[in-house]
This record gives sequence, structure tokens and C-alpha cells, in this order.
Amino acid sequence: MPSTPSRRAAAVLGAALALTGLGVPSAAAAPPTLDVVNLGDSYSAGIGTGGVRAQPWDERCLQGSGRDHVAALDDHPRVDVVLDAACAGFRSADVAVLAGTPAVAAALAGADAVTLTLGGNDVGWGEFVTRCGTRGDPEACEELQDGAPARIAAAAEAAGRTVAAVDDATCGQVVVLGYPRLFDARRDSALITAERAAELNAWTDELNAALEEAVTAEGAVFADVTDRFRGHGVGARDPWILFEPGGQENLHPTERGYLSGYLPALRGELARTR
Repeated sequence: MPSTPSRRAAAVLGAALALTGLGVPSAAAAPPTLDVVNLGDSYSAGIGTGGVRAQPWDERCLQGSGRDHVAALDDHPRVDVVLDAACAGFRSADVAVLAGTPAVAAALAGADAVTLTLGGNDVGWGEFVTRCGTRGDPEACEELQDGAPARIAAAAEAAGRTVAAVDDATCGQVVVLGYPRLFDARRDSALITAERAAELNAWTDELNAALEEAVTAEGAVFADVTDRFRGHGVGARDPWILFEPGGQENLHPTERGYLSGYLPALRGELARTR
């Protein structure tokens, strides 16, 4: 990542500290605004918050229409989300292509922080859930799980390449947010048995670990949200992961999941931005 002048680093830190209420002495000048660019897949795009809308700059880019961690962050008086270009369905390579377009590249060049989720679509979690669910195909599920390590390794490698490209395009800190475990594995649910849920949760942990290793090697920081979502998967008494029969936004965080799971993790990392 290109080096930044110490004056700018101090200014960014001051703005980030304000996010957690630590602030600076009242006699000091007000901290500047923290300029943030948001990229990534559906977990960065707020899918699951109560509706989907196309973005005016590209009707193929779909984002959630409800309130998520990015919208809440943008409401902070010292934060400006200058560009929210996360799109549902994006793989790591799609994020890299978008980051190279003139408008996004210009935003990245002036950003103090870049936030994103990526890697899940490269693995293809939807296929795992379909094949391993209660209405799935046990044999196909076993085949998928046999191939999971290779899929995860490839996804992490692709994420690392994308983060390297983003990092080269910005002087800001790149923050990669991980994925929550989707299921409550303490009991069977209509969607999946507890045994299969535990297996898929374990693969989520493996993906998060691989992503962390890949993106931190490229200068990013990784924010794990697993503990924040613990006890709130599909099948829990208080689920933060959406699942409704026939729902188009299933297996994404609800508004509560974004605001209580992702937002605190993101604020914590931005508070350490230098």
C-alpha cells in the first residue's frame, strides 16, 4: 500500500477515534471527515434488509433497500461514504474489474478507508445449502464437501489478488469483513439438520481463516464477525440471518444482523485506522 504522510495519518486516526466516542480534546480542532468507499458482494450491499433495488449507475448492480452497516456508518457526522459500489452476486474478479473503472478508481484514490466482503460467491455457498439441506441430495452434498478445501483455497487466492489491486489504487486502509456462520447447529431446522449445519458452519470458519491469511498478506485488515453473530443463525430463537420459504434474500443478514453484527466490527477496525 502506498505510504501516506504522517499528517494525513494523524487526521484519519482522529476521525476514526470519533467513531467510538474516544474523540480528541475539545480544545483541538474538529477531526476531518473520514472518506469511505464500499465495495464487494451482497453482504456489503445490504441484501436481506427488506427489499432490493438497482443502482442508477448500473441496473445490474443490486443492493438492499433497507438500513445496513454502510448506511449507518454514513450517518455518522465524521464519516462520508463517498461511493457505495457493492453489488449482489459479485465474485472477487468482478470487484477487481469494477475497481479499475475510472469513477471507482477516482474514489479509491481519495479514500481514507475501503470496506468490502468477498469470496463467498467464489465458493458457491448457495449450492452447498441446496445440496446439503433437508431437501437436498446427500451424495451430491458429500461430493461438494470433498471439494470444499479446493474451492476455499481458490476463493482466498482470488480475494488476495483483488485486495492487492484495491490496495494499489488507494492510500486508505482496506478493511475486509468476514462472513457469519449461517446456521444454529444446536437443533434441526426446516432447512437443514443440525449435523449438516455444523459441517457448513465449519467450512465458513475455514473460508474466513483462508481469507484472513490472503488479504492481510496484501496489506488489508480482516474483521471477523463470527462471535458477534454467535447464536443468531438460521434456526435460532433470535435469528439475524434471513430465511423465509421462497425468499429471494435468504441466507443474508437481517437489518439487525448488519447493525448489531457488522457495524460494530467495522467501527472497531476504522477506529484503528492509521
